Amino acid sequence: MLLLLAALAGAPLQGTDTTVTVRAGSRLSLENFEGGVTISSWNRSAVRVQGSHDDDTRVDVDVQGSSVEVRGHSRYGPPEVEYRLTVPADISLEINTHSGAVQIDGTRGEVQVQTVEGAITVTGGAGRVSLQSVEGEISLTGASGRINISAVDGAVSVRNARGDLQVSAVDGAIRLEDIDASTVEASTVDGEIDFRGTIRDGGRYRLSSHDGNVTVTAPVINAAVSVSSYEGDFESDFPVTITGTRSRKRFDFILGTGSARLELESFDGTVALRKAGGRR
Repeated sequence: MLLLLAALAGAPLQGTDTTVTVRAGSRLSLENFEGGVTISSWNRSAVRVQGSHDDDTRVDVDVQGSSVEVRGHSRYGPPEVEYRLTVPADISLEINTHSGAVQIDGTRGEVQVQTVEGAITVTGGAGRVSLQSVEGEISLTGASGRINISAVDGAVSVRNARGDLQVSAVDGAIRLEDIDASTVEASTVDGEIDFRGTIRDGGRYRLSSHDGNVTVTAPVINAAVSVSSYEGDFESDFPVTITGTRSRKRFDFILGTGSARLELESFDGTVALRKAGGRR
């Protein structure tokens, strides 16, 4: 959008193409007001910064020890740059944008991304992984560690993740696939929650939707299960025996050894337990 508007207005465009040497395990921070950010990895101890912008904007790349800062500066307002970065796979990333999609591929370091308006797509990430978008979908694949994802208006998708997972959305579905985590907290106001993965012995899992179905699919479940659904139904592929009094709003039961804790809640939706690879 930035390049198109500049071309239509006849404003001259210029490009930044800078490569700097960095230490192993460095941290890179980038701030941008408007424009997409695309980051890929290579096996060099260097960071290459490419940017498209008008001639009133400059991009500075500052290296101080193990810290790398990328900043755009404009004479007439907030910087508007389309970035393309190539970085070492082990570098930690901290990306902040106001408007623009962020795409990161192949990183093995920590990842922090914040954007007001734009989708976030990340492949990789280890240690601390934090992704936040006010308006835009979030997709994360192949991450491990402490994962925290927050979206206000947009769906969230997490695949092939390991570690501890916390996901929240306001207006959007949450899909968690191939998850191997000891702690999972997922909540949304308007959207479904679909969890597919492993329920670890001793793990803690809490999935809550106000207006949407909540589904857990796993090969084996050894858990103390709590189900709460005010206006929805409950379905299970696993044999369930409920002891004591069952109310429509809430009931508890044990599956297998009961080692884990599984809390499932939907105000207006079906709560379902599905057996992976099994028949309903």
